[in-house]
Amino acid sequence: KDSIIGYTAIRQDITDKKIVEYLSITDELTQTYNRRHFNIKIEEEINRAKRNDYYLTFLMLDIDHFKFYNDTYGHQEGDKALQRVAQVLKIHTIRATDFAFRLGGEEFGIIFSFKDEKESLEYANLIKKEIELLKIVHKANTASSFLTVSIGLIVRKGEKIENVHTIYRLADEALYNAKTAGRNQVCV
Repeated sequence: KDSIIGYTAIRQDITDKKIVEYLSITDELTQTYNRRHFNIKIEEEINRAKRNDYYLTFLMLDIDHFKFYNDTYGHQEGDKALQRVAQVLKIHTIRATDFAFRLGGEEFGIIFSFKDEKESLEYANLIKKEIELLKIVHKANTASSFLTVSIGLIVRKGEKIENVHTIYRLADEALYNAKTAGRNQVCV
């Protein structure tokens, strides 16, 4: 007499939990991931790259002369510019292993992976080009009459990755080199 005589279902609405989770990892203005989520994801991606011995690429970009942009056009226009730059980043981070972050102010980062440094550099240059093609007028920019970005790029094979601090420092140094070399460029 093993017959089913009824069913019991237990349901729980987790909508509020999902909303809170989304808010805790997302930058409110740009709708990219925030710095807190970056700190978690970079560790996870470094560990994955080491485990699978593949390339991890971290791109750090900074909007050129953004303070002058805000001073010239106002903070509301600055916010709109940040949102438009973030939209370009989101369009180019649709794979499950791609992540776009607002690291702070006018600084963004992308964690991604391609098969080598050449492909990663092409990707970084594509993003740089598409941001300038937004044609956001920026009279105070020394690199172009439009809003541009400088990019620092670090590409490391899993076995050669030391830690998150080294990855971040190297990307920051490459970004600094892009700025001192004239801006609106990618330095590896």
